[in-house]
Amino acid sequence: MARAASELKTTLAPPKDVCKFGDNPALADELLGILLRGKKTSTTTWPIPETLHWGVGDLSVILDGKGDPRAIIRTTSFVRCRFGDVAEDFALAEGEGNYQQWREGHMRYFKRVQGDEDFGEDVEVLCEWFEVVYPILNVREQ
Repeated sequence: MARAASELKTTLAPPKDVCKFGDNPALADELLGILLRGKKTSTTTWPIPETLHWGVGDLSVILDGKGDPRAIIRTTSFVRCRFGDVAEDFALAEGEGNYQQWREGHMRYFKRVQGDEDFGEDVEVLCEWFEVVYPILNVREQ
């Protein structure tokens, strides 16, 4: 945080969360790469924590697959909805392919990481939009 604050020439609030995307180092690095290319501005959480420890405006540190801090994001909004009702624009903002690929990938992921938990269309998920605060991304349209 100190390095980021110095480079940004500002003061940053302490992060409310320190986390990585995915459940293994390779996936964490892949999803971090999508974020660092400016293609990932949303993420889906399930199961939803009983008490959210972060909110709109809060910062989170994103780790790579080795557990090293690589990015800081700021939550811009949340919505809770059924998995079957996740909006296409939200899914596309995760940067993980088209809408169908996102649905199939997340269905497999949530079933895998939660073991025997029932995951399906009617399960409530947390959809979080965010902006990348650090590093400063030089994103050009491709």
